[in-house]
Amino acid sequence: MRHEFLRFLVTGCINTAASWAVYLLFNLWLPYAAAYTVAYCFGMVFTYYMNTRWVFRVPMKWSTFMQFPVIFVIRYCLDLSVLFALVTWLHCPEIFAPLVTIAMTMPVGFLMSRFVLKHRAHEHLAQE
Repeated sequence: MRHEFLRFLVTGCINTAASWAVYLLFNLWLPYAAAYTVAYCFGMVFTYYMNTRWVFRVPMKWSTFMQFPVIFVIRYCLDLSVLFALVTWLHCPEIFAPLVTIAMTMPVGFLMSRFVLKHRAHEHLAQE
């Protein structure tokens, strides 16, 4: 699990950089919450690909892909709440608030992703 977590961190860093770039681009035209939503959707697809192929090394399947949005809806609600608190109450600059948000909620994302992807892979092997 330690190696998975390290690969998850690397993937998370790449995803964070790419998603932050998407966020900054869309934040030029959209309010920060809408820009964050666009960046979040991008990150969800990218993360699914990287988590299946490299982090957990399980096959990509529609069944796990369809469960991934559930993880991201839960994380999105958590992340948006943290983002709102950082910007509104703690006066964190909008440009940096998503980075702090992601760092704070990353362990939750790892555990949920691992459960969905590894659990489904083990279920599939048990059925064969």
